Amino acid sequence: MRITHAARGLVALILFVAISGCTVGSGSTGGSVSGDGTVDFPNWVWGTPDNAPFWKALKADFDAENPDLRLTDEVVPGGEYQDKMFTLLSAGNPPDLVTPFDPQMRAWADAGLLEPLDPWLEKAGYDLDSFIPPNQMAKGKDGKIYGVIYVSNPRVLFVNRGLLQKYGLQPPTTPEELYTMAKTLRDKSAQQFGFATMSASAAAFPTYGELAPIVKSFGGDFVKDGKATATSPQTVEALRYIEKLHAEGLIPAGQTEVEYREGFAQGKVASIVCGAFVMSIVKSKNPTKFGDYDAVPMPFGSPRTTAANGFLAIPKKATDKEAAAKVILKVLETEWQQKLIETSWQVPARPDMIPAGFLDANPWFRTMIEAVPQAESLAPVGNESDAPKIQDAVTRNYQQMLLSNRPAADAAAALQTDLTSILTES
Repeated sequence: MRITHAARGLVALILFVAISGCTVGSGSTGGSVSGDGTVDFPNWVWGTPDNAPFWKALKADFDAENPDLRLTDEVVPGGEYQDKMFTLLSAGNPPDLVTPFDPQMRAWADAGLLEPLDPWLEKAGYDLDSFIPPNQMAKGKDGKIYGVIYVSNPRVLFVNRGLLQKYGLQPPTTPEELYTMAKTLRDKSAQQFGFATMSASAAAFPTYGELAPIVKSFGGDFVKDGKATATSPQTVEALRYIEKLHAEGLIPAGQTEVEYREGFAQGKVASIVCGAFVMSIVKSKNPTKFGDYDAVPMPFGSPRTTAANGFLAIPKKATDKEAAAKVILKVLETEWQQKLIETSWQVPARPDMIPAGFLDANPWFRTMIEAVPQAESLAPVGNESDAPKIQDAVTRNYQQMLLSNRPAADAAAALQTDLTSILTES
């Protein structure tokens, strides 16, 4: 049953690319190559503007240091990656490296599809305590480590300070201040908004991913300690808050995260909850105004939030595990941990890796670092295999609340029933 849940959970990874800010590349795909000195790593990272510079530089260095090996750089379109990797893992013909995300990390490990990394990590002097807290997700039931954080993407509030200052406002620190900002900046003629979040009929994973950090900042949860908590006062308050913003036209109606991130980059939206990758979008779309943009802690009552975490892992039946481990250990080197920050603006596995002068040049990134201890996994801890069902239920009831004018309390009650049924069956 666990493998079945894991397979169903793979649907989420297709959409993770959108929610984590990764664009979709194109190119050939392939399974494991045996006996020819390659480290097979077909992946979407080779074709995305925020990830490719880092990986291409690392590949060049890795290949130069290991003349008997070659790290492959085949681009797998993001929409194919999930199904492709799970098919190869299940068939016993996987590549040498894979990148599971939160829902898949524990599910693949528990299904016996991944190799423990402990021997290589211990030899290099690493353990779970040497990585940022989200890496605990990679600890299997047997206590072994099955993955290393490649990037952690905490959600915080990104703001356009230039737009706020035009109206005499500072970044909001409370729900009330954000509501006031949304009211003040709303300009129908200019299609301008003070805040934006998911308000469209979209797929489950991005919808859940946009909603969950807001709910957590309010102090709520959909599932906690294996129990449904959709009707907790804090969760209902979060839903009611978004319902009010939507009903009053203070968030763009019918827009997905792709659309309002674009609006944010173009200066039409003053604030969104997002990950660091959005600054790459701003830099490319609105470079002359890049200095106006900043990141601040979540403003809905607490700094609690979520993170979308990507891991590096070695399949159980990989052709060359030793060579794959060399790649992981290279990523963990101080030089490359720092380059990951510099080139991709992402939080790496090892703490305290900020390059000298980086925060002076990018002061907004300090908020990302400070958010890491507050950022919880998108996959409900202890119920990772149920994540796809939970995300579906949350999305369905959330959309009924916004698009069918269903009161927040009623939506929460219906969701509570759905989640209780899911957790009882698991």
